[in-house]
Amino acid sequence: MNDQDERSSAWWAIIGWCLGGLALYVSVSLTVGLLTGSPVLGAVASGLVILGAVVAWRRWAHGVSSTRTVSEQALEPRFWVFVVVGLVLCFFGGQTLAVWLYAEHGSPVFDSSQAAQGAVPVALLLFALVVAAPAGEEALMRGLVYPLLRRRWPVLASALVSSAIFAVLHGNLVQIAVTLPLGVLLAFVYEHVDRLWPVVLAHASFNLASALVPVALIEAMAMPVVFSIALTGVVLVLVAIHPRSGPSVDRADRAERT
Repeated sequence: MNDQDERSSAWWAIIGWCLGGLALYVSVSLTVGLLTGSPVLGAVASGLVILGAVVAWRRWAHGVSSTRTVSEQALEPRFWVFVVVGLVLCFFGGQTLAVWLYAEHGSPVFDSSQAAQGAVPVALLLFALVVAAPAGEEALMRGLVYPLLRRRWPVLASALVSSAIFAVLHGNLVQIAVTLPLGVLLAFVYEHVDRLWPVVLAHASFNLASALVPVALIEAMAMPVVFSIALTGVVLVLVAIHPRSGPSVDRADRAERT
C-alpha cells in the first residue's frame, strides 16, 4: 500500500469525509427548508445535492470505470429472492414496530414530519419519497459512509454503524424503527454489487410501498408478535446473504461504479 492509499484509509480521512458528507446533507436540507418554509423541499434539495456531490467524489477518488465484479452469490437468482423477501419483511416488521412505538410513546417530531408532508402537492411528495430521498440517502450512506468504513472495518460493523447513522438522521424513534433494519439489508446488497443503482431502486420501492399500503392494514398488524416474527425473518435473510469478508483497505485502489 502506498502513502496515498494509507492516507485515504486513515481514520482522520474516513471521519473527515463522512462528517463532510453529513454536514452538506443536513445543511442543505435545513437551509432550503427554512428559506421555503417546506421541509419536504429541503429534503428534495439535499437529496439531489448530495447525490451530485457523492457521484463527483467517487469519480474523483476512484475513476469512471469499475474493475470489481459482482459477487458470485449476487449472480444467482436465489440471492435476489432473498433480497425481495428481506425488503418485504423489513417493511412489515419496521412499519408495525413503528406504529406500535408511536401508540405507546407518541412522537412530536414524527407528527411535524407528517404535517409537512401533508402540506405539499402529492406530486412533489411522491418525487421526494420515491426519487430524491432514495437517491440522496443511498448516495450518502451506501455511496460514501459505508465504503469509507469498509476501509477499516468488516462488513457487519460497517453496515450497523452506517445504518445507525442513517436511522438517526430521521430524528425520531418511529422512523428509526423503520429505517434501521432496511439500512443493514441495503448495506449487504451494496457489498455484493458495489453499485448504487440497485440499492436506490430497492429503497425507492420500499418508500413507494409506504405510500401505497393502507395505514389501517399496518395498524391492524401492529402487535409485538407480528413485528417480532418479521424482524426475526429479516435477521435470517441477513444471515443468508451476509458477505463474508474482512476489512477492505484495498478499496481505495479499486474503482466503483455508480
